[in-house]
Amino acid sequence: MADEYWGRYNTIMVAIGVAIVGHVILIVSAIPQVITNPDGSIVCFSIGLVIMGIGVGGFKSNISPLIAEQYKQVSLEVKTLPTGERVIMDPTLTVSRIYMYFYMMINVGSLCGSIAMVYSEVRTHPLELLE
Repeated sequence: MADEYWGRYNTIMVAIGVAIVGHVILIVSAIPQVITNPDGSIVCFSIGLVIMGIGVGGFKSNISPLIAEQYKQVSLEVKTLPTGERVIMDPTLTVSRIYMYFYMMINVGSLCGSIAMVYSEVRTHPLELLE
């Protein structure tokens, strides 16, 4: 879709919108009134999961190439620092470093989200809401 029709940016925006719809459906499947009907809750959860998967798939497959497109230098360059030291600017190493920071931040976000969810679960006791 991104390469042929919409472009990378528009595809990312549409995919994020689809993923948000999937998240909302997942939230609806966890409402206590919906959970009391197990079949409806599982169907709602399944639909939300599929829609969210479609949205996340559209987002993730386009975000990495978008990051690579931001760095324009393609050839080696010798740069003189203010200290007089001459260094070689290698675009391959720079792109590698960009991706290492990108994936590091994804992992930091995942860790923070995991810790926050466990803390949230301990603080709210969702089973008490059903009684």
